[in-house]
Amino acid sequence: MNLVKIFQIIVQKYMQFAKNKMFDYIFLDLDGPILEGKYRHYECYKDIVNKFGGDILDINTYWNMKMSKVRRDVILKESAFKGSYEDFFNDWMCTVEDERYLKLDILKPQVIETLQKWKGITQKIVLVTMRQDESYLITQLQNLEVLSLLDEVIVCPPQRKNTKYEALKNIKFNKAIFIGDTEEDTNTAKMLNIKSIGITNGLRKKKFLDADYYYKEIKDINFMEIK
Repeated sequence: MNLVKIFQIIVQKYMQFAKNKMFDYIFLDLDGPILEGKYRHYECYKDIVNKFGGDILDINTYWNMKMSKVRRDVILKESAFKGSYEDFFNDWMCTVEDERYLKLDILKPQVIETLQKWKGITQKIVLVTMRQDESYLITQLQNLEVLSLLDEVIVCPPQRKNTKYEALKNIKFNKAIFIGDTEEDTNTAKMLNIKSIGITNGLRKKKFLDADYYYKEIKDINFMEIK
C-alpha cells in the first residue's frame, strides 16, 4: 500500500470520526464552570474595603449576594463602604486580575477529566471569557494545566453589551452549545440560536439563568440528555 493510499484512509477515518461527533463546538465560560473564583473576588473586595474603610462582610454573605444578583452599590452600602462607588469600581477593574488574586482561583471538581472526555463528542472546545489581560489569562490556564485541553481561547472585553455574542457571531457551525453560569452566557446562546447549559454552582443562582438545561458542575453534564 503506497503512502497516498494510506493518507487517504487516514483522512477518511478522520472525517467519519468528526461526522459522528455530537457538536462542532462546545463554547465554554471560564469563571464558574471551570474555575472557582469566589476567593479571588472576595479577597479583592476585602482589600478595597480595607483601603477606603468599611465593614467587611463574611465570604458566605458576600458570595450569596453576588449569586443573588445584588447590585454592587447595595453590597457596598451593606459594607458601610467609606469611599465612593467610583473608588471601588476603579480599584476593582485595576486589581481583580492581578496575579496575586488570580492565584486564588482553583479548578472546579474533575475539570481536567471532564474536558478530556469531551474531546470525544466535539470537534472543538472553545473557551469564551471576559478578561482584561489575555497574557495573565494564558499564564493562569497553563499553570492550571487546562490550556492544552482547549482548542481555542476567545477573550472578550468586559463592560460591553453582548460582548460574547459579538465575538462568536461570525463562526460557522452545524451544531453548538454554550455552557456558562451567567445571563451573559445564556443570552449569547439565544442570540446564536443554540442550546445553553446553566451551571448553577457559579456566579448566579439558577433562577437568574434562562438556560435549556441545568447542572451543578460541568462534571455532572450528561450530553445524552441534550436534545
